[in-house]
Amino acid sequence: MDNEDNVLQLIDIVKEFPGVKALDHMKFDLRRGSIHALIGENGAGKSTLMKVLSGIYMPDGGKIILNGNEVKISGPMDAEKKGISIVHQELSVFNTSTVSENIFTTNAPKTKLGFIDYKTMHSEVRKLLDTYGFEDVDEKRTMRNLSVGRQQIVEILRAVKQKAQVLILDEPTSALTEKETEILMKIMRTLNGEGVSIIYISHRLEEIFQICDTVTIMRDGQYIKTLNVADTCKNELVKYMVGRDVVYQYGAGTSEIDGELLRVEHLSYKNVLKDVSFSLHRGEVLGLAGLEGAGRTEVVECIFGVHKPTHGKLFLKGHEITIHSPADARRHGIAYMTKDRKNKGLFLRMSVADNMLAANVDRFTQHGFMQFRAARSNALDYREKFQIKTPDIDKKVSQLSGGNQQKVLLSMWISREPQILMIDEPTRGIDVGTKESIHNLIRDFAKRGMGVIMISSDMPELMGASDRILALYEGRISGQLKLEEITDERIMALTSGIQIDTKESVS
Repeated sequence: MDNEDNVLQLIDIVKEFPGVKALDHMKFDLRRGSIHALIGENGAGKSTLMKVLSGIYMPDGGKIILNGNEVKISGPMDAEKKGISIVHQELSVFNTSTVSENIFTTNAPKTKLGFIDYKTMHSEVRKLLDTYGFEDVDEKRTMRNLSVGRQQIVEILRAVKQKAQVLILDEPTSALTEKETEILMKIMRTLNGEGVSIIYISHRLEEIFQICDTVTIMRDGQYIKTLNVADTCKNELVKYMVGRDVVYQYGAGTSEIDGELLRVEHLSYKNVLKDVSFSLHRGEVLGLAGLEGAGRTEVVECIFGVHKPTHGKLFLKGHEITIHSPADARRHGIAYMTKDRKNKGLFLRMSVADNMLAANVDRFTQHGFMQFRAARSNALDYREKFQIKTPDIDKKVSQLSGGNQQKVLLSMWISREPQILMIDEPTRGIDVGTKESIHNLIRDFAKRGMGVIMISSDMPELMGASDRILALYEGRISGQLKLEEITDERIMALTSGIQIDTKESVS
């Protein structure tokens, strides 16, 4: 490829952390006006490479060539000045500020007296939201009151407002609904048509074939191959990513399902959940399907004691139980793995060992004393069992890849040996190899006679991992599908409020 065709070149980029060579003479070329996918397993170095490009990390070696000239990027602000914007996988919004203030983090309009011109700022953000199909988002609303998906969209629109010539999107659809993903694709095509070059990182390989023209594969911090998307297929990409052929099985129907473990009767919560009733059985992975706002997350959070239901009863092994708080839920052997691992699931500034201990303080306290040696042994065991890639368990969780963070979160809860495990988006932002590992762990849990409630927006995952699926629509259960009845058409119909012929009632 002629270098003049490239807006950006990364040449022999090296980045090392204590005990880890994250980038090993990595190279990457971005053609002008292209949408270029960057893929690889968790821990391959994709996010590290983009953090080097966006000025968050300083490289230990190599060159960055922008528009034919070698540049040094001293920090994120410097990257933005040079026309490089990044939207991170983990949200970096200001939760207590408004949508408008988040979009105008820099270059906010000013009055003649030098104060922020809020009227003009709100007006410009309103036009931006309307242009890209987000009429329902209030520009004056505080960010913490938006869903994770809407917060992600605000981050993307912030990059749009900055008029970047290079836009980096790191797992942008991991928290988006199907409709929001479609809108994002339209935004990308519009920006691309306006001359913006886009680097697109995603584990959802089907999206790469929808939107990208070129794909580069990384493995273990190294460059593997660059291909034209039109000349390759999903299986070839997976093989280059993991260095082997992957025959993927989610595991539905492979564990013995026995008697009732949990029964939920007439659960209602404010105006969000309306008379929800269902059962979970031993050895079962029960999938919850539904569009954003249908009430999926609220169901499990009511069971776990995060929210206080306005009505309803819970029965565990046939006996009515009352749960007022997450501590009550844990005492009854119920565990909940949130989809928001950064803000609600993990202690990012703490080590792997300390995160494991935080979830198991009661288990490792005897006669008022903490059993640190036993806790450390437990953390070491689960690092091996879950194949968490870290040099040692004293490493901060923030320094791990997204997939390994997810494994830490899963190990925190499974190590408690609960009777019931509830998981919201178990493989959000996870590569195919790690996804396989996580589903094996979930299915092994079910095979031991435990019960799993799984929420997923990933249709292949929902269909492939669930022994039975409950669909929610506007806070109500709109139907159920047994294993042999599950198809994507039926799931989509039920989650859209369309009644279909299912012979069995919810049980």
